[in-house]
Amino acid sequence: MSAFDYARSRATADRLIARFGQSGAIRRAGAPSGDPWNPTAGESTDHPCALVVLAYDTREIDGTLIRSSDRKVLVAAGGLAVEPTAADRIVIGGTALEIVRVAPLAPGGTVVLYEIQARG
Repeated sequence: MSAFDYARSRATADRLIARFGQSGAIRRAGAPSGDPWNPTAGESTDHPCALVVLAYDTREIDGTLIRSSDRKVLVAAGGLAVEPTAADRIVIGGTALEIVRVAPLAPGGTVVLYEIQARG
């Protein structure tokens, strides 16, 4: 019996997100510079990505961990230059949103896509 080909699943997810989604970016802050007691924020870098923005189902919204204004964002893993973290921001339609949580869908060790909880 052969092992399941997760690379093929990743390619399918990338293709569907690119076709039905939109362009966005993962914005990563640059390293601070200057004096340690008065640092200057580094210049941020945008890493382009393909994404799909979804609303959370009403039964998922608890008002604390997931708010009604939060968005579920599926980000294609293929071609992404960085792995998104909660320290980054996600740019959707020119608006930078806070990343609350990142959950990679990675069966068999291959990241198929990233599910991001974004908050404005």
